[in-house]
Amino acid sequence: MNNINKILLPYFELTKPRIGLLVIVTAYLGYYLGLRSIDSHMLQANEWVILAHLMIGMFVSCSGACAFNQIFEASIDAKMDRTKKRPLPLKKISSLSAYIFAMCLFLISSAYLYLFVNSTVAILSCTTYITYLFIYTPLKRKTTLNTLVGAIPGALPPIGGWAAATGHISSPAWIIFGVLACWQIPHFLAIAIIYAEDYKKGGLKMLPSVYPKNKITSIYMIFFTVALTCMSLGLSFIKGNGIVFVVGSLILGLIFIYCSIKLILNNSLKNAKRVFYYSIAYLPILIILIIFS
Repeated sequence: MNNINKILLPYFELTKPRIGLLVIVTAYLGYYLGLRSIDSHMLQANEWVILAHLMIGMFVSCSGACAFNQIFEASIDAKMDRTKKRPLPLKKISSLSAYIFAMCLFLISSAYLYLFVNSTVAILSCTTYITYLFIYTPLKRKTTLNTLVGAIPGALPPIGGWAAATGHISSPAWIIFGVLACWQIPHFLAIAIIYAEDYKKGGLKMLPSVYPKNKITSIYMIFFTVALTCMSLGLSFIKGNGIVFVVGSLILGLIFIYCSIKLILNNSLKNAKRVFYYSIAYLPILIILIIFS
């Protein structure tokens, strides 16, 4: 049994399951809101079946993308303290084995989503691969704008959820996309502040690494927390979100803005961690508000 675990564990680590969990949660959010937009309340058996297929397909798709990302960045990961113990830098598995594994996950997930959900979701899954692996990942070595670009593939899962529920992509789905895209910027910039030196060692062009004493990172964070608050209020236009949601999301947003302002006034590690931890709490609370309002 120990030998089996030793063989399988590196492949499991390649998939970054915590990111996969976030993907299926946000895909569920899009699915739920999509159904609510057409006056459905998940009372039919086939709606639950489609949701199950969506979550399985999305999780496998995300796992493949994460595995490919580690293949592409193996040399960078080897230089950074927070990533040097990943399977490829430690040579627990070969690059070829990792590539075959990642390709299998990509092909299986794409076919699965196409056959059991719909073609729109399958295309969105492939689009996520393209933007994440072939646009965002190379940009991390070239420009500090990579975080903005990376928010695009990270915000596509709820669009997929909406398309799975309705069969198409309509304007409210892009509000959900905007919420998730805006949330990612302060979240990942806070991480970039915390690990600024590590990113610098890896040769990644993150704002806090390139401009360590400049307030530009904090300005970005304030701008996108304000945008996030406005976008979340925009969700009230989707059928079913009333005054409880509006007040709750406004309070959540104002606290987020306050944390970002504290950071621009005092660009300390403590304040960066405050933004990071609050960003982790913000998203599940917002989702709970959406579902129960």
